[in-house]
Amino acid sequence: MEMTQNLKYGEYWVGVDGGGTKCRAELFNELGESLGQGVGGPANIARHGQLALSSILTAVKHAVADAGLQFSDISSDLVVSAGLAGAYLDSSTALLNGWHHPFAELIFSSDLHTALLGAHGGEDGVVMITGTGSCAAVLQNGKVTQYGGYGFQLGDQASGAWLGQMAARQALLVADKLGQDSLLWQEVSRFYHCSAPSELVERLNSALPGEFARFAPRLFELAKDDSAAAAIINEGAGYLNELAKRALVNSNMNLVFSGGLATAWRPYLAESVAARIKPALHGPEWGAVYLAQQQLTSVDTSV
Repeated sequence: MEMTQNLKYGEYWVGVDGGGTKCRAELFNELGESLGQGVGGPANIARHGQLALSSILTAVKHAVADAGLQFSDISSDLVVSAGLAGAYLDSSTALLNGWHHPFAELIFSSDLHTALLGAHGGEDGVVMITGTGSCAAVLQNGKVTQYGGYGFQLGDQASGAWLGQMAARQALLVADKLGQDSLLWQEVSRFYHCSAPSELVERLNSALPGEFARFAPRLFELAKDDSAAAAIINEGAGYLNELAKRALVNSNMNLVFSGGLATAWRPYLAESVAARIKPALHGPEWGAVYLAQQQLTSVDTSV
């Protein structure tokens, strides 16, 4: 990607990918060369609000430092473009528009939008993401259509948070001798350092999605020998296959499957879905900067 020249903005561009567990930022120069990367905390703007803003700022500062630059020297030259979980909600838009950030410019969209742009190099295509949360989206003729991704309480099936929560629920049934025979209570209680159901409830009752998601990799291992764990994985796999088929309505489009659990889920995908998967051309940080390029070029040429 060669950055658009002759804009009225600075020479530094930052792409941000903000999810429920962490926020990643990548600093580019005007030629599209990556200069540095940084990581911050949770950045689901709908769920974390002010914490998400702090996470974005932290990730950007770390990316600048990674490039060997001083944030105080170049902050007013930074065009920051962020793809954020939850950014499609009106409350999120209001919060971001009201943020007194230190950058030259802040552009934002949903993390799905920037993931799509990066994955397919700005062209039409489909992404399915399974990390702390889960969702799928289609980019076609500049329009993004989202499927799933409704958050921890109402959706995100097959996500890390969902898997961990389902495991904890089943573990409590096993502890009460109400569920099928399973190692889940033994494994979940050991993982969270709890010796009684009440301790587990105390630990997880108000836990954030990322805390549940930490158990997800262990659940995949358990599913090889434990029928209760396998049932949870199979339910998640069924959802992912239906989600992918719903998004792949255009037979000419490629699917990029990404997220922290994508590798673990890959063997559970139907052949018809797996056959459509292609590697991403770029990351979501690249996609965020591409979005900024498109928007700012449009503004620059219209004045």
